[in-house]
Amino acid sequence: MEGETAAKRRKLEHHRGLSDADAPGLSSFHMEDLPEGIQPLILSLLSLKEAARTSIVSRKWRMIWTRHPNLCFDGTKKRPNYEDCVKIERAKFIETVNSVVQQHSGIGLNKFSIRCSLPKNSSDHLDMWIRFAAAAKAKIIDINLWSKRYIGGPIKEQYLFPLENLGAQDGPFIQALFLTDISIKPHLDMRGFTKLRRLLLDLVHITGDLPGLLSNCCSLEDLELIACSGVTDLNIPHRLDKLRHLLISHMDIQMVDFHVTGLAHFEYKGGVIPIQLHGCSKLEKATITFKQDNKTLGHAFTAIPSISEVKVLNMHADMEAYHPVWVSQGHMVTTRPTYMFANLRHLTCEIKIFTRGPNEHSGLLQLAHYLSFAPQLETLQLHMLYEICRFSWEGEATGEEAASCMRRLDRLKTVYMSGFRCYRPQVELLCGILAKSPALEHVTLQPKVMLACARVLNMCILEYEIWRWARSASERFGRAITVVRSDGCCREDEQVRPCSV
Repeated sequence: MEGETAAKRRKLEHHRGLSDADAPGLSSFHMEDLPEGIQPLILSLLSLKEAARTSIVSRKWRMIWTRHPNLCFDGTKKRPNYEDCVKIERAKFIETVNSVVQQHSGIGLNKFSIRCSLPKNSSDHLDMWIRFAAAAKAKIIDINLWSKRYIGGPIKEQYLFPLENLGAQDGPFIQALFLTDISIKPHLDMRGFTKLRRLLLDLVHITGDLPGLLSNCCSLEDLELIACSGVTDLNIPHRLDKLRHLLISHMDIQMVDFHVTGLAHFEYKGGVIPIQLHGCSKLEKATITFKQDNKTLGHAFTAIPSISEVKVLNMHADMEAYHPVWVSQGHMVTTRPTYMFANLRHLTCEIKIFTRGPNEHSGLLQLAHYLSFAPQLETLQLHMLYEICRFSWEGEATGEEAASCMRRLDRLKTVYMSGFRCYRPQVELLCGILAKSPALEHVTLQPKVMLACARVLNMCILEYEIWRWARSASERFGRAITVVRSDGCCREDEQVRPCSV
């Protein structure tokens, strides 16, 4: 076997020699002769494994891979997040990473990524890897030590990430830092983050001065804080003028207070708390999810003036039958300007309603009032999910209940509703919209629930009843209404058009 391999190698070298003789200009080409900026560009087009395989092409290429710009190691069983990620068996993870780190030149390192749940006694190895990444001045560092654990069970001791290692004496270098399931202890004196543009903290325990750390991130454009612990509020007094995207999710905090004059996209998921975003006149999009609270719609429209400049608003709300929904919030509406969302063009609402009487639960009609806060609204998408299915409502909808608290929506052109089953609140709301929207061009009703739900909620849908109601509403209001079948198709005869007079 070894003799055959040696013979193949001699034959390959012989053919390479003939090729070089035919083309003398090519014989002088060496990878190492390329300009410094070209080598990492070529290597970046290859995965680390592919770069390592180039060592068999030539003896002079044997160490080319040691200048690969991206070192990404994945010891999980999931599909890798990055195409250039090296999948490694967990048992060999530490050994493999140590071997690569020790051989890598550290020159031109762009990204260093670790994704693996490591045993408790691995902190020394992690320290060594992070020192290597810092010494090589990696622009992107991604450390994900997430491990599956039972909800409410004991939390494993988290690795303390050495933030101080990123403060190089000859100047800052880190541009993106992603940390998952570890702990950090930031403080005000950290000076190595002035070039940091992206910071993501997921399942991170914070013991220290987070506002102090952020005050040194003068170039920060993207900040994501997900399920972090150790902080009671996010009161950041320092201005983050370059921040464009802010995401706060599943944080057990009492308030959010940022000074972000350049913010374009804000996302929040959690409890109903005070939210202040000072100076964000450039805000274009906001996504608000208040968990398990009937005040979601009222709070989003009346208690967060910071998001009033948005053009696109996505809201996720839960409504429960055993909590007061509408009357208790009436006073909140009158305390705000009538046209609070003067720039809003596109509104998407995902509403889950937990009730045993969908025809009696009127919480959905809140939306009729709050639509008046958006006089420039052009597109409305409403995705609904009722806890249990009931037959459609057989009464006659007047639309007066919704229309009485709505102003004209002169620019509204498109309405899409999913989970539409002709329940009384749904019918009343849509009739009110049809009556108050003279420019309305497209109304699409999707009986199927499009939100994540049990399969049974989309079984035995009485599509004929919905189609019959849509035909009646189309004739009454003079608007074309499209009813989508549960299989996603829409035949021409299911597009209900008003009868000509």
